[in-house]
Amino acid sequence: MKLSIRLIMLFSLIASLGVFASCSEEPAAPQIAETGFGPTVQEPSNAPTVRSFMRAYGENMNATLEAEGAEYRLGTVEWLLAEGTGNTAGIFVFFNDRGNKQMSSHWVPFDPRRGGSDLITYIVDITDGMTASGLTTAQTTDAIDRAMRTWNEVECSPRFIYQELPMAGEDLGVVQFLNGLGGSPNWYADITHAGWLPAGILPSQVIGVTYTFIWTIDGVPTDIDNNGKTDTAFREIYYNDLFNWQINGAVDVETIALHESGHGLSQAHFGSAFITASNNKLHFNPRALMNSAYSGINQQVSESDLAGHCSIWASWPNN
Repeated sequence: MKLSIRLIMLFSLIASLGVFASCSEEPAAPQIAETGFGPTVQEPSNAPTVRSFMRAYGENMNATLEAEGAEYRLGTVEWLLAEGTGNTAGIFVFFNDRGNKQMSSHWVPFDPRRGGSDLITYIVDITDGMTASGLTTAQTTDAIDRAMRTWNEVECSPRFIYQELPMAGEDLGVVQFLNGLGGSPNWYADITHAGWLPAGILPSQVIGVTYTFIWTIDGVPTDIDNNGKTDTAFREIYYNDLFNWQINGAVDVETIALHESGHGLSQAHFGSAFITASNNKLHFNPRALMNSAYSGINQQVSESDLAGHCSIWASWPNN
């Protein structure tokens, strides 16, 4: 029961053995998934409910964008869940993600559609930064900034992440706007940390979520650099205020911001975690920021995280 105690400490809503956080990527619209860019997904047992919610959310947003003649669509959604994947031959498998550690969409350097820049910019929404657990906007913003600096200081890539100044009084978020939850029809950075959504907006299993919007022509995803990946337009990250958010404890803001920012920087989740029934020991292969499970405070880039990041960004201009 040691594992159960650990997990109860990690999640305010979790109270049983075998509960863990898992992350999945799901194409938001069938026509986008059919382009061949979509990944194969191994989903936890409660994913169909969340998947249905995210797909309906995505389809509604894309229908609105199509009606407006927008040149972008929601491409994929990555969400952090609170349940494992099942039992296999006496081993409880929490997650088992394989692949090249890269998402199916990526930024194009010097893309004229995003101003021709070789920088990746981010901004933090300071109107939705307070949490129900008592954290202030200053605390959550500082934690997110630390997470972004961590990725920017990885030596294999250039210092290419640029912080846009917070916008006082401006509620950011295209996803929020498209769903009548405030937000804005415009985005002001490549990656927007759009804040904490009130409990009840996202499914109760979802801790955090990253939305990837991709460039399209007549609704068809583009790949102008011919790298086999759809071209990222912008990404938005949201956090679920249902959970017990803390600084350096419980559901740790910086740890989860690091994970979601990894998705924001095109890194996929990877690795496996399981518990053996005979000795009740938890094993990771490897334990890393980009595991698709939250296993407590982890504010360092591991060798595996470094390999994934470098495989994406080492060839970025000015490296």
